[in-house]
Amino acid sequence: MKKILFSFAFMCLGFMSYAQAPLKEGDIAPDFTYSDINSVSHHLYNYTDSGYTVILDISATWCGPCWAVHNSHVFDSLVHHYGATGTIDPKKIKFIFFEGDGTTNTADLHGTGTNTQGDWVSNTNYPIIDNDAIKTAYPIDGYPHFYIICPNRTVTYSQAGYSAAMLLENFWVPYMQACPVKVTGTNAGTVSVGTSTAVCAGSPTALSTKIQNLGTNPLTSATVTAKVSGSPVATFNWSGNLNTYDFATINIGNYTFNPGTTSVTYEVNATGDVKATDNTKIQASTGVTSMYKTWTLRVKTDQYPGDLSWKIKNSAGTVVQQHAYIVGPGTAGQGGPDAGLVFTYPMTLNASECYTIEIADSYGDGLYGVSAAADTGYVKLYDDANYVTPLVNFGADFGAGATAIAKTGTVTSTNDLNTSNISIYPNPATSDLNVKGMNGKATFTINDMTGRTVKVIEVSNIINETKLNVSDLARGSYILKITQNEKTSAMPIVISE
Repeated sequence: MKKILFSFAFMCLGFMSYAQAPLKEGDIAPDFTYSDINSVSHHLYNYTDSGYTVILDISATWCGPCWAVHNSHVFDSLVHHYGATGTIDPKKIKFIFFEGDGTTNTADLHGTGTNTQGDWVSNTNYPIIDNDAIKTAYPIDGYPHFYIICPNRTVTYSQAGYSAAMLLENFWVPYMQACPVKVTGTNAGTVSVGTSTAVCAGSPTALSTKIQNLGTNPLTSATVTAKVSGSPVATFNWSGNLNTYDFATINIGNYTFNPGTTSVTYEVNATGDVKATDNTKIQASTGVTSMYKTWTLRVKTDQYPGDLSWKIKNSAGTVVQQHAYIVGPGTAGQGGPDAGLVFTYPMTLNASECYTIEIADSYGDGLYGVSAAADTGYVKLYDDANYVTPLVNFGADFGAGATAIAKTGTVTSTNDLNTSNISIYPNPATSDLNVKGMNGKATFTINDMTGRTVKVIEVSNIINETKLNVSDLARGSYILKITQNEKTSAMPIVISE
């Protein structure tokens, strides 16, 4: 059984597509103009520029959890207290409800259709927009999906599903109170960091940040600096013309991260800046290095293996190895031959090169099983053949996915087969693959690029050279794994016509 929606209790999946990830905190919210079911137009930036914090609820009429949120009347209460005529603090919150499923209709909104939980329209004091196009600019992980957008046009909250706490006003009000707002005069702010939290240690990494005009005066120049331990490591003198809430992406320069975690302070300064508290953002980036150029990815699946996939990309962005797990018999992706098992994927990589490891869980909850640790999976990258300490440990709690970057070393580990005197030719091959420079017994395992074993050849007595028949393999790229005396090595091969 899956853990349901991270730590959140209720969500509808419907027919979700995970091709595009939802916006995250710090992203600039795309502008939109839509008309609601009463033909009233709603322009996002008109609301934010007027000082409103905008809350979007993207739901579906058939969705039970969405209906539960609607019936809690928490957003009616927020609008009553903080809306245009709010009784506590007026003109602070604008709530907009989107019916985000294009298969529903007006009758469903009014509770008279066949694909609805009830009447969504009566007795509501906020706009309802029936337009699934919102999901293009604001992708979702499930229904309901909530976005909070600050007056400075940045996303400050993005989450699918709801918990009990979200049905109370005091969950939403602090987000409104923490939103950056414009001040009178010149005020430059740093709103987000573009540099990844995973970096290539030992190689120059581009440092990037977004600055924004958070003042009423036009912003025409500023100095943007990246600092490590208080000392500048890169500086950029920016000039341009930003009106209130306009932003610019600044590529400050490069910095070479050491192995381990380094915190970088991204800072903007402008002449006459009247507010310093919004000038900086701090982000910790981690660089991982290995002594070895031979790694092993170990994966323990949960009871829903069909949700999990992973890729290894080289520094050019080319996928060198990948796998998507197979769902066998079972319901809703549960069970199958790959459920609850440990899989090992050895790989021989180029020396001193940075590789990106990407893992994804299409359901969005990582690798959680039925009974906590007993059925919980993991994804771990090792350069130690004894699997003692992971080079990268994604664990199980990585939600919809995670990314890490690690750099290979120049040597092989004690359990790696020395291939310095072994040559493989021709490569690409058509019918036969020659392996030269070996003696004795060896096993040759050929895996396709998903990690599936397609052929195993055992040779009992090699004298300098042996020939592997690969004529039965389809055209494409493969990984050849050589095992001899309990030592292994893996290398890419190509089968051509």
